[in-house]
Amino acid sequence: MRLSLLTNLFFMMKQLIFSVLILLFMGTEVWAQAALDTVSYRFVYDVQARAFEKYTKMNTDEHRLDIGKSGITHYYSYWQSQFFHITDSIYRCGGSIQDYERVRHEKGIEPSDFLYFIFKNYPQRGQQTVDYPYYELFEYQEPMGQDWDFVEGDTIILEHPCQKAICHYHGRTWTAFYATDIPISDGPWKLCGLPGLILRAYDHSNSFIFNCVGIYQNVGDAITMMNEKRRVLKPEQAHKLIEQIYNNPDDYYRSKGQKTATYDENGRPFDWSKNPKRAYYESYSEEEKRNK
Repeated sequence: MRLSLLTNLFFMMKQLIFSVLILLFMGTEVWAQAALDTVSYRFVYDVQARAFEKYTKMNTDEHRLDIGKSGITHYYSYWQSQFFHITDSIYRCGGSIQDYERVRHEKGIEPSDFLYFIFKNYPQRGQQTVDYPYYELFEYQEPMGQDWDFVEGDTIILEHPCQKAICHYHGRTWTAFYATDIPISDGPWKLCGLPGLILRAYDHSNSFIFNCVGIYQNVGDAITMMNEKRRVLKPEQAHKLIEQIYNNPDDYYRSKGQKTATYDENGRPFDWSKNPKRAYYESYSEEEKRNK
C-alpha cells in the first residue's frame, strides 16, 4: 500500500471512529462521575505513538499521571478527557456535533488514539482497572507491575538523576528511566514497580515513547471514574473485542442487533479488510507472549 493511500486511510479511519464516538456519547445519558481520590501529584507526559505497525509517522498526545493522596493513581490522555468534558457540556445544553467540532478547534484539542483510562491500586492495592468507554463501557482488572532488570545507563531528566531498567511485558520490550529522588513507584501507561517515578520510557521498536515534561504538586483535582454499569471482561477478552471493533465496526454493531453500514467517499461500501494493522501498546495473545 502506498504511503499516501495509507495516510488517507488513517485520517479517514480516525475521523470515522471519532465521529461515531461523538454520536454515541451525545445520543445517551451523560455519564455520572464518582470521586475516588484527590490528586496530590500530577506528571505530564509528551507521548509519541505509532498508529500502525508499518506506519512511520508518530502521532502526538498529552498524557497525565495523577497520583492520589490515598494511593489511587489515574493515567489518561488529556485530549481524550477533554473530548468527554466538551461533549458533556454540549450535550447538556442541547448542542450538535457541529458545535462540538467548533469548540474543539477553538480549544486546539486533537482527537486521541488513547481511548481508555487506567486506575492503579484500584479496586485494591496492587490491582489496576482499565476502563474503555469505547462504543460501549467495558473494563477489565489485572495485577499491576512488571519484572524489571536493572542495567547501566544513568541520565538526567528535568534535573532529576535517573537510572535505567528494562522489562518484557505483554509482547513488547520496554526501557524506562526512573528518578531516584522521586520516591513514587509509578510511571506512564501501565509501567510501574521501580524504586522511583518513571520519567521516560519507550518500547524497543520505538512505536511508543513517553517523556515527562511537567511535574505539579498539590493539584487538588478529584480522581473520578464513570459511575455507570459496565461490562466486565478478562484482559484477553477485552483486547480481542477492541481488535474486533477496529477491524470491522459494522460487524460489531450487527452483533448487537443494529443495522449499520459504512461507505467510503465515493459512496461504495467500505472494505474493512483493507485496514492496516494497528500498533497496540500490548498483546495478550499466547503466541506473542511466548515470543517476547
